[in-house]
Amino acid sequence: MTENPYRNIACGKSIPPNNVHAISVSLPTIQDVYSYEENKNNWRNCMETGYPRFFCHPYETMLIDHFKTHFSISKEKSLLLFPSKSSCQLVINFFDLDLEKYELNGIFALVVDSKNKIYKKICDFIQHTGYKVFSRQLEDLLLNLKLVNNPQKEELFSDQPEEHVKKELQKQFQLKDNKNIELFSSGMNAIYSIFEGINKIQKEKNATILIQYGWLYSDTINILKKYSESYFEIISVYDEKELLSIIEANKGRIAAVFTEIPTNPFLHTPNLAFLYSRLSELDIPLIVDGTIGTCVNMNYLPYCDFAVESLTKFASGMADVMAGCVVTNPDSNWIKNNSINLKPYQQKLYVKDLERIAFQISGMESRVQSIRKNAYELAQFFENHPAVKTVNWSHNEKNKANYSIIEKEENNYSGLISIEFDGSIEKFYNALELPKGPSLGTEFTLVMPYFYLAHYELVKSEEGRKILSEKNINWELIRISVGTEPIKELINIFEKALDKS
Repeated sequence: MTENPYRNIACGKSIPPNNVHAISVSLPTIQDVYSYEENKNNWRNCMETGYPRFFCHPYETMLIDHFKTHFSISKEKSLLLFPSKSSCQLVINFFDLDLEKYELNGIFALVVDSKNKIYKKICDFIQHTGYKVFSRQLEDLLLNLKLVNNPQKEELFSDQPEEHVKKELQKQFQLKDNKNIELFSSGMNAIYSIFEGINKIQKEKNATILIQYGWLYSDTINILKKYSESYFEIISVYDEKELLSIIEANKGRIAAVFTEIPTNPFLHTPNLAFLYSRLSELDIPLIVDGTIGTCVNMNYLPYCDFAVESLTKFASGMADVMAGCVVTNPDSNWIKNNSINLKPYQQKLYVKDLERIAFQISGMESRVQSIRKNAYELAQFFENHPAVKTVNWSHNEKNKANYSIIEKEENNYSGLISIEFDGSIEKFYNALELPKGPSLGTEFTLVMPYFYLAHYELVKSEEGRKILSEKNINWELIRISVGTEPIKELINIFEKALDKS
C-alpha cells in the first residue's frame, strides 16, 4: 500500500509535501508550535517553508543575499523585499521613511537597521497587509539569475487567467458580469485596501470609528486596532444591542463595520440581513469576509456592501498560492454614493500566482461540496464524543439560524470546525495523525491549535490568558479544516487521538 504523503509529515516540512510554493508547514506537536513561535536558537531557519506573510521563504533569503552582493550592501544590514515599486513606496509613505532603495527585475528592496524600533513595525505592517513578494515571483528571478535551476513542476491556466478567475467568482456570487470583482495578492491585502479606501472617504465626513463585529481573524483585528483613528471591539456577533448602542452613542462618526461569516475560529454568524438593513439606513458600509463559509455555500453579497474572500483557501484547495478578491454589491447605495478607489492600495497578483489560482478555482465548487458532507459527519461524531466539550460549526444550535438565512441551499455546511476540551489539548494534538499547520480550505484535512499560532502573545502569558478569559474565549481550541478524504478514515484517525487525550 502506498504511504499517504499527508500523514505524519515531519516537523518543518512543507504542507503540501515537496512543494516549494507551499504556504503551510508541519508543526506536529505543541512543543514544535512553541519552538516556531519563540524561534529559539533560530529554529525557524530549519523550516522548509511557512505561511508567506509571516515567514521569510528560503528563496527570499537567497535573493536578499544576492541583493547585498550585487549592490555592495553591508551584510549587517537587513533588507525587506517588495513585489512592486508601488508596494515599496506605499510602505515608505506610511512610515515616512528615508531609506536606501534598490531594484532588480521588478523586485524592490529597502535597507533597514533591524535594531531600529521602526523595523518591527514595518515587518508587522507587511504581515498584516500582504505587501510581500511571494515564492513564484522570487523563483522566476532566481531562475533568471541562474541561482535556481529547477522550477517547481505544477499545472497552470495561462489562457486569460484573470478573466477565468473572475468568471468563476461571477458564477458563485450570482452576478450578471464580473465588473464588480477585483483580485488581490492576498485576502489581507484585499481587507487592507478596503480599510484604507473607506477611511479616505469617511474621514472627510468626520467618520473615523471602525467597528470589529465578532472575534475575527487575527490580522483583520490588527489592522483595525493598529491603524484606525478610533476602534470598537464587539466580541459576540449575537450582541446586536451593544452594536446599535455604540452606533447611537457615536452618531455620524462610524466609518464602517467589519465582520466574518462565519467567524474564525468559532463559526459564529451574525444576522446579516438585519445588520445590513440597519447599517444601510444609517449610511454605514458593511464589510463581510466570507472566506470560511465561501461564496459556494452562501449568498451573502446582497447583505453587505463589500464581500471579501481569501482565494488562498477553498478556491485553491492545495495551500500553495496566495490570492484574494473584493466583490462590491451592485445594489449598494453606499457604493453608488461614494467613489471608493481601492487601486492605490491594491497589490496585484503575480502572473504565475494568477495562473495557478486560475487552474485551481475550477474545482472550487465540487471541492466545497465534498468537504461539507464530511464536515457534517465529523461534527456529529464530535458532538457525541465524551472527550469533546464544545463543537463549533456552522449548524450547531447557536449558529444555525443566522447561517441558514444566507446559505444557498439547505445544509450547505461550512468546511471549518473547531472543538474545545475541558483540559489541555496537547495529548490530543500530539497524537493526531493528520497534517498540522497554518491555513485552511484544503482538500486534505488540516489541523491547527488556533490560539497557539494566531494569538501566541496572549496564550503565553498570564495577563494574556486573563484577557481571553474575560472575553469568554477558550484558548485550548483545535481548529479543523475538513478535507475530502473518506469519512470513515477521518473519524478513525480522530477517534484514535481522542482515546489518547
